[in-house]
Amino acid sequence: MDSADGDGRELILRTATRLFSALGYDSSSVAQVAEAAGVSQEELGAHFTGKRELYLAVMEQVRNLFAEAVTPHVDALMAAPPERWAPALHDFIDGYIDFCVAHPELPALWMHRWLSDASDIIDLEAENAQPLTQYIVEGVDTLAEAAGADPLHTTYTLVWCIHGFVLSGVLNGSGYRRGSEDEHQLRRFRDHMHLMLGRALGLPDHRAGERAPSP
Repeated sequence: MDSADGDGRELILRTATRLFSALGYDSSSVAQVAEAAGVSQEELGAHFTGKRELYLAVMEQVRNLFAEAVTPHVDALMAAPPERWAPALHDFIDGYIDFCVAHPELPALWMHRWLSDASDIIDLEAENAQPLTQYIVEGVDTLAEAAGADPLHTTYTLVWCIHGFVLSGVLNGSGYRRGSEDEHQLRRFRDHMHLMLGRALGLPDHRAGERAPSP
């Protein structure tokens, strides 16, 4: 494949990622993707045989991006001695938050999936989500075992909370929604995640003096 073909494929993937994350797989069409990418349906068809193949390629790319961002933090958590568990956990939490803030379309894709989007594609989780999720569970396991916590549900608590905050934010005292674009709310959310998961895993709060005050 020459560079022009490669560039065209990447353009289609980027466009499909935005559309699938905004509308969901079920509410998107190949024609919409082609129009938004500024290519013909014939050109799109030269790279992807149909919407299903395009969606699977998008989700594979999402998996790889998540793995690239998260795996080094899990590796560090696994390698940390007990006295470094708290800062290693906080670095992992921050890395996951930072990735989702930088790429909100990626948690949005999985949020659609959680709501039964593309329900006819039955093996998506097993092939795309489960390996990385299981690796995170293994990374949390040593800390969880020491505290008598559940590593699986600790992992999913982190995922659910971060995805929810990045996509929906919180209502402030005036009733306005504030999310990751609000630096103060983002810092409060980080502090909350450090404290909540650290306490669940029986770890000291080594950043207690750094928490953002309420406005």
